[in-house]
Amino acid sequence: MPADDTGEGRRAGDMVGKGSSTMELLYGSLSGMAFGLVSPIAGQPFDIVKTKMQADARFLTASPFSVVKKVVASEGVRGMYRGMLPILASTGVQKTVLFTANAGARRAVERSGIPMLTEAIPGTGGLKPGILVGGVASAAARTVVETPFELIKVRLQTGGSGRAGGGASLLSTAQLAELYTGAGPTFYRATLMLGSFFVLCDYFERLAPELMAVPLLGGFVKGGVCSTAGWVIAWPYETVKSLVQSKDGAKYRGMSSIAIMRQIVAVNGVRALWRGIGPGALRSIASNGAGMAIYQFTQNASRKETRS
Repeated sequence: MPADDTGEGRRAGDMVGKGSSTMELLYGSLSGMAFGLVSPIAGQPFDIVKTKMQADARFLTASPFSVVKKVVASEGVRGMYRGMLPILASTGVQKTVLFTANAGARRAVERSGIPMLTEAIPGTGGLKPGILVGGVASAAARTVVETPFELIKVRLQTGGSGRAGGGASLLSTAQLAELYTGAGPTFYRATLMLGSFFVLCDYFERLAPELMAVPLLGGFVKGGVCSTAGWVIAWPYETVKSLVQSKDGAKYRGMSSIAIMRQIVAVNGVRALWRGIGPGALRSIASNGAGMAIYQFTQNASRKETRS
């Protein structure tokens, strides 16, 4: 059997190996689950601050430190983990689906035999189309799984009850459309963020393979640096998503993401599109750094076990 089908050709720091599409789906699934269990625990307090600064009318002009002070004073330390239950319930599945979709899509493209899909994009320093296809595939998968749980989380974090209009549970069949409030900006945000993330990871893997191969450290660099850069690029859509999904999000119903951005800029200036980026970046470094370190460690361990 060729080395590509056994994973032997894989470098230790690579996010996607050279095994069959089926095996890469399995590796992505196991590693994504490990990522999902670790990341929310590390990043939830920063997420609380970020969301309140973006979408809670009581904190729209507050600094990160004043948000923490007010939340702890009124709700105690537990308030910094408000809305964590839906994230814990979904993140393991979300990350599993995300990395599974990315790994499967990339391997399918690489094995397609179509030169336009398998050869490096001119002028990009070796970037291949599969990286971009994998980013879009992972964004679509993440949006389907994440949107309902993010809706509940944001409403809880902005003073809502986590229930749809009329008092019906968000999980009822009749509220399916409500469950996917904010799916548009969630997908655009995920496409920009994950596309940037996987592109940057690919460059790191090819240009600094020794660093990426260091256990835990290499994964933390990917998660902490590459994820955070991706979040900065996609942040305006994160701001829109938080507003649309907040307890006062009904006033944005029917508006496109671009229209909401224009309104934000007209009222509060361009900087308002990146409101909450400070705690958001800290959350990304903490949660994605820790999560990616575990993701890469799990992938490497899985392949070593397979080859032994």
